[in-house]
Amino acid sequence: MYMQEYSFDEAAGAGLTVYLHEEKPEFARVGKRPFILVIPGGGYSFCSEREAEPIALNFLAQGYHAGVLRYHVGEFRSFDASLQDAQEALAKITELSAGAWPSIDAEKIAVIGFSAGGHLAAALSTLSERKPSLCILGYPAILQSFAQVMQIEAPSLEACVTPETPPTFVFSTFEDNVVPIENSLLYLRALEENDVPFETHLFQKGKHGLSLATKRFGNREEMIDPRFGRWFNECVEWLEINWEETATVEMPADLADWPITSLIKEPKNRTLLASSFPSWQEKSTFKIVKNFSLQQLTAIIPERFSQAQCEQLVAQLVDPRRGETQ
Repeated sequence: MYMQEYSFDEAAGAGLTVYLHEEKPEFARVGKRPFILVIPGGGYSFCSEREAEPIALNFLAQGYHAGVLRYHVGEFRSFDASLQDAQEALAKITELSAGAWPSIDAEKIAVIGFSAGGHLAAALSTLSERKPSLCILGYPAILQSFAQVMQIEAPSLEACVTPETPPTFVFSTFEDNVVPIENSLLYLRALEENDVPFETHLFQKGKHGLSLATKRFGNREEMIDPRFGRWFNECVEWLEINWEETATVEMPADLADWPITSLIKEPKNRTLLASSFPSWQEKSTFKIVKNFSLQQLTAIIPERFSQAQCEQLVAQLVDPRRGETQ
């Protein structure tokens, strides 16, 4: 293992520590490795060591490269400065992948943040131009009301989610005694509203700040919770699922067989479909039909949408691949 520290602000103690696998002949078949950027919590007052190196080294043991970001906290606390730290960390990892450490896969850089670190990880995934490929949030602080508690000026991050937000893994507990579970629930709702894939594990039991929840890293007896500790293996499995190389899905030749959600990405199609189906303006109604094709609708609601009507509508649609009507 190779370890290196990069300082962003020496006075504030902000910087990035990387833990990298050295490429040896026995690992020649592995090729490029993903990178996990760990952002510890601490309410922007400090950086929790329980959510820093132990997390990074556990991901390192899974074969990933890893790093820990220590950002502006305490007397130096500043959301803008902390977000800049996170952006600089992402840039540094990318720089290393293009230079000294080509074994870092720049297309597979994930961020994981806990509590206030989850707030920063979510900010990096929503507000930054360059985003991680995947985002993992552990009992994250999300809402503007909680930003005020942490004494920072930041927007409510669930309102910042867009379709460009990376796929996200969220784990937390119903009994969290510091960050109310609504922070996770509202962020998940925003992901769903923007069609951002996510996986979530919301445990009933468990205090705030459990980290790995094992006896070696629990600073108090109540911080040991084997059931909650399952999040780590579930997370690694989720990372692998999302990083698997998949072939590009070929869309059907006939627009009638396209999912409606793909058709409406073309503005003209969106207008035509809204005119034909006014009820789709209601989000809850559109969610019911968005993954169906127009051809399927002729079988589901023939009294409302006949085969002839389908053919007439399809003839007016623009093919997103060519920018012309079919």
